[in-house]
Amino acid sequence: MKAIYISGQDKKSKIRQKLLLRYIRRKKKECNCIVIGKGLRENVELIEKIEGIGIPISDGRWLFKFLLLQILEYISNCQNISIGEFKIALVTDENNDLISYYIEELTKRSNKVKIITNHREKFYIIEEKLYYNKGIVLEISNNKRKGLQDVDIIFNFNFEEDKLNRYKLNDNAILINLKEKVNVNSKRFSGINIHLYEIDFENRLMNILDWTEGFEKNEIYESYLYRNDKIENIEQNIIKDKVIIKSLIGSKGKIKEEEYKNILDKTYYLA
Repeated sequence: MKAIYISGQDKKSKIRQKLLLRYIRRKKKECNCIVIGKGLRENVELIEKIEGIGIPISDGRWLFKFLLLQILEYISNCQNISIGEFKIALVTDENNDLISYYIEELTKRSNKVKIITNHREKFYIIEEKLYYNKGIVLEISNNKRKGLQDVDIIFNFNFEEDKLNRYKLNDNAILINLKEKVNVNSKRFSGINIHLYEIDFENRLMNILDWTEGFEKNEIYESYLYRNDKIENIEQNIIKDKVIIKSLIGSKGKIKEEEYKNILDKTYYLA
């Protein structure tokens, strides 16, 4: 863990804050990220000064994009139906190793996966690979009226609010914003808009460290996992540590499990 952990103690002491900032600057080259304790989250002035040093502050966003399978498992369990029943869309104008990895993984679990993008050319290689190696036709669209209209679960990788709201969403969709909070402007939308999460995990090293209780679990685990590595290696760590989603969070807080049943009840399909 090449990280600096700052608890909520002495948050009013200006002298200690100056010493802390001096220490962070000195350790800048050795540190991958900084984790802020729960007690310091409202100290905006200190956080802004830390951000100015140029070391990433853990907020769970980096980890969020590695948890697609865990998110689907959580929703599937809430619904008590197979992941294969969901119509899933990845919304992105970029393609990288992570997105290509998930396209392959999701098409193993469902034949109802599509890509929503304005840059179809970026998906040519993965499109060809799936078709010639597995006989899978990957649906790719930028149709703003119909592209997301029948999708149950939308993983928004990088569309900003203005761009996403140009698309007509399924009124009962689950939208998971991986990069940042995005509001849905449509008054008809009665689905679930997710922008944060809570996790649990079983990591022997981190479980014996009592001081980690002063930090958010997703941020402390992100700092443990944070590195440049192959996607497969990071995913193996997540599986080994038995990372699960405890809850998903919207603008009004934790979303109750019953809400998923109310908007994605597919039992009528199975009758």
